Amino acid sequence: NDGDFSDEAVVVRCNTNLANELGNLFQRTLSLAFKNCGAAVPAPGTLTSEDEAMLSTARNLHGVCTESFGEQAIHRYCGVLVSAARDANKYIDEQAPWALAKTDPERMATVLYVIMEALRHIGVLYQPVMPGSAGRMLDQLGVPRDERTFACLETKPLVPGTPIAKPVGIFPRIDADLKK
Repeated sequence: NDGDFSDEAVVVRCNTNLANELGNLFQRTLSLAFKNCGAAVPAPGTLTSEDEAMLSTARNLHGVCTESFGEQAIHRYCGVLVSAARDANKYIDEQAPWALAKTDPERMATVLYVIMEALRHIGVLYQPVMPGSAGRMLDQLGVPRDERTFACLETKPLVPGTPIAKPVGIFPRIDADLKK
C-alpha cells in the first residue's frame, strides 16, 4: 500500500495534522506571546529538563528529516514534522503557559520561547514541501529571510525582543463538503 490519496484522506490529514495540531499550536503560542510578552519573541529564563528535552527534539529534526529526504521518503519526512508538532502540543499542554501568565510570567516566557523555537525548526524544515505556508510561519515568528536555511537551524535561534505581529491563521480547516 503506497498510501491513501483519496480526497477524503487529504482533507482529514490537512485538518488533523495542519489545522488542528500545527496551526492551533502556532496560533495559541503566538497569541500568548503577542498578548503577554510585549508583542515580541520572549526572553527565556532558566531552562528545565522538560524545556531542554523539547529543544533537543527540535534540534534533532534536521538529521532525521535529512535521512528521510535522502531516501525520497517524503511521507516519512512530513511524518517526523507532524510528530514534532504533537510533541510540542504535549509540552504546551503540560506547561500551561496561559496559567503561568498569572502565576509565573518569567516561566511563561521561557515556555513560549521554547515552543516558538521548536516552531522555527518545524517551519524551516517544512519549506521544501509547503514553501508558502512555511514562509508565512517564519514571517510571523520574525525569522529573517536570510536565516531560513538548514544551515541556520543550529546557528541562528530566535532573538528575544524581535517584534511579532498579531498572529494570522495559516492552516484553515477544509470543509469536507467542499470536495463534493
